[in-house]
Amino acid sequence: MSLTSYYGPSTVITEQGVWVADGTRRICLFYTYETSTGIMKYAACVFRCERLESGDGQYAYIEPTTKQMVAHSQTARRRFEMRPVIFQSKPDMTYEEIIKIIRHEMCHGYGVKGTRVLNQKFEDEGFDCSGIDDSEHEFLTDSETAEDSYSDFDWEKVVTKPTRQIRYIGTTSVESYQGEKIPVDREFFIALKGVKKTGEIIYAAAVSRRPSYMGVLDDDTVREHFKTALARLEKAPVAMVISKEFKHQLKSNSPHREDVTYEIIDNIMTKPGGRYLIKA
Repeated sequence: MSLTSYYGPSTVITEQGVWVADGTRRICLFYTYETSTGIMKYAACVFRCERLESGDGQYAYIEPTTKQMVAHSQTARRRFEMRPVIFQSKPDMTYEEIIKIIRHEMCHGYGVKGTRVLNQKFEDEGFDCSGIDDSEHEFLTDSETAEDSYSDFDWEKVVTKPTRQIRYIGTTSVESYQGEKIPVDREFFIALKGVKKTGEIIYAAAVSRRPSYMGVLDDDTVREHFKTALARLEKAPVAMVISKEFKHQLKSNSPHREDVTYEIIDNIMTKPGGRYLIKA
């Protein structure tokens, strides 16, 4: 007799340490998915395979070893326990849809882990504006702290580099907003310049903080936030150095800048003096 499984009103799909292959990347996932509500909770850790090419155009990937898989699984588990991404997805998704939406959010939305817990009330960012240019826009979203010794930082070279723009969507959290405890969305709009050879970058950012019920930001508001970030980059940039393993993502033709984004966000979240490090 064949058996058919199906979702009920209390069904929760959970996987721990499942691996997904995507091009040169091997992704370890921990997630839970409430099928009736669409609530998704996940964290991940990514291993990038080295690609070997032969003279006849054939290529192969060097897969992670068992030791590397265990280490990445432990990292993903810690992120899932301490800083998971939690967001509203579609209800009643198939298994393939679940994996695809997590991967999409990793690259174009929330990243591999959630933002650090924010314990204080934050003020809305203003809209001090200056001219905006045609620099590259990316829609990305969170890695370990970059190097913090800048004694030899080459400012003259960094400032000549093209400006890039990144939009990072943080996780939704329940916060005090105008006297009420409600779900609040926070987005970061980052302008940066960087040198791929050294990993040196300068950046500045603007922050949008608004109730979740207000929905997605309109295009005009997004442009205003980027104007603010560009003005701050011009007047008060923050200097930092991207980790050696990720500095290649500063190339103009880099397919993504996930890890660069994560390091900038972590630097912003250091909050010296209790404020986001979005300008010097």
